[in-house]
Amino acid sequence: MTTPNRPGEDDSVPDENPIVQTEFDWESVAPSTAVIETIAIAANTDPSEIEPLYDSVNSDALDNLIESSATRPTNGVTTVSFTASAYEVSVTGSGTVAVRHIDEES
Repeated sequence: MTTPNRPGEDDSVPDENPIVQTEFDWESVAPSTAVIETIAIAANTDPSEIEPLYDSVNSDALDNLIESSATRPTNGVTTVSFTASAYEVSVTGSGTVAVRHIDEES
């Protein structure tokens, strides 16, 4: 995994709901595991404290879809988006996981 990209960590005005983006090698980390790790980074907590992913999405299907798109040529990048643990989540076949906390007031 690469270092997460957290907009607002520099001297600029921080975003109320920044996007946390991480990069993974799908040959080393399952996409479902990467989602939990990225949400944990965004929530500043341990991955074991995040609600199980299966409450939001079929993690086996997510892994199969993303991993197969990473190993087979496609016309574009496969992206799967869903909501989990109060976060909007996007996972791409190229190894990117992006999460953004959902503002409960919107």
